[in-house]
Amino acid sequence: MGTAYITDRTTTFYKNAAGSSRHGYLIFGDEVETTGNTTNNRRPIRFRSYDGFVASSDIGHEAPLEFYSVDVGQGDATFIVTPGRKKILIDGGLNHRALGFLVWRYRLDQPANSVDIDLMVLTHADGDHLKGLIPILEHPRIHVARIVHNGIALFDGGRDTPLGDLDPSEEFLTTRHSSLAELSALNQLTTDMTNWRDAVAQEGALYEAVDTATAALDVGDPAIAIDVLGPHRETDGTYKWLGNLSKHSHTINGHSVVLRLTHDNFSILLSGDLNPEGSEHLLAVPDLVAKMDAHVFKTPHHGSHFFDLDLLEAIRPQVSTISSGDVPDYGHPRAVFLGALGLASRSTAPLIFSTEVAATFVGDGETADPDDGTEIDGLDFTTIVGNKTARKRFKLMLPGIINIRTDGEDLYAHRRVNASYQWESYGPVAPAPRPTVFGP
Repeated sequence: MGTAYITDRTTTFYKNAAGSSRHGYLIFGDEVETTGNTTNNRRPIRFRSYDGFVASSDIGHEAPLEFYSVDVGQGDATFIVTPGRKKILIDGGLNHRALGFLVWRYRLDQPANSVDIDLMVLTHADGDHLKGLIPILEHPRIHVARIVHNGIALFDGGRDTPLGDLDPSEEFLTTRHSSLAELSALNQLTTDMTNWRDAVAQEGALYEAVDTATAALDVGDPAIAIDVLGPHRETDGTYKWLGNLSKHSHTINGHSVVLRLTHDNFSILLSGDLNPEGSEHLLAVPDLVAKMDAHVFKTPHHGSHFFDLDLLEAIRPQVSTISSGDVPDYGHPRAVFLGALGLASRSTAPLIFSTEVAATFVGDGETADPDDGTEIDGLDFTTIVGNKTARKRFKLMLPGIINIRTDGEDLYAHRRVNASYQWESYGPVAPAPRPTVFGP
């Protein structure tokens, strides 16, 4: 009896040992609790709050790496659980959906439950990455140990630019913060940055800026390695101003925190909102180019048409995820990006997932939360404790979540669908070697 994990791509979750009826299907890596001995080659288990049976041959005891691209609409949020059960959250979207995912995933509607986030990453301070992290920090049963960020704040006045001050040549951004004390010393922060600062202070998490000079990030799990591939600062500690001086978005996006996570034979690249200028800036550093190679790619900037082919060629992904929404409609993901992503793949059968496409489903006449995400039919996620209606509303959003899992040897990718088979599933997928020629 104890914790176990599903080892097949999908397995039927039966209601009884005879297999005459079923709850549904479980996927590779789902964590279950074994509750008894095998009967009819089926093992009794509990999955979340449901009791049932699965084939005993589909149960193992090695935890996988879990990767979730969370559907937060027009924004970005990625959640990773390492084989050692360490938890990493990268960005939070602009609404409460990332919080809703954690409430659902860890049953925080139950008063006795809580969850520890070992590492929270704010890739950059744009609202569609930052705002959704604030209610997570404020939640009384979510505890965050460490936060890393790119060191660039946002201001509503009193500075040379919305990102801070420039050097005399106006080619480099000089304003940078690392610690919470340094952030607190900055005046005229935007409302979002002020709220972020206050939430970080309330949580009491370790808070620090990272860049390419930072040592590998340690979350306490020797089964994984996390390298920081961006941002890349100048030798004097400044940030190169990227693009037009009058437009700050190119600089804050281009200096996103970029991470490469490795588990045995598989690697994942997490790119924030890296843009062409930022890509060119990183790829000009020879030591970084080889490290861009990755099997799984969390694509930048919601599948925008502003991308760098050289970056895609350096990564050569097998599996890619795009986080986007249709309100407001920016036309993401763009057709030209999807085509380039497929062309750049190291696989003859590349897998490209979009949270927006995956979330296009037929509901039961009830609407999911509005794009600002603060409520679901008037129910604030921050106060969800045992509310079945709120949980039901959130479950309508589950098809938008992309599930990727690996044991380090093979990879499995899934998205939930409404048809009777319940999952679109791929795997086992072996890690393909990186080709040296761009294109088919």
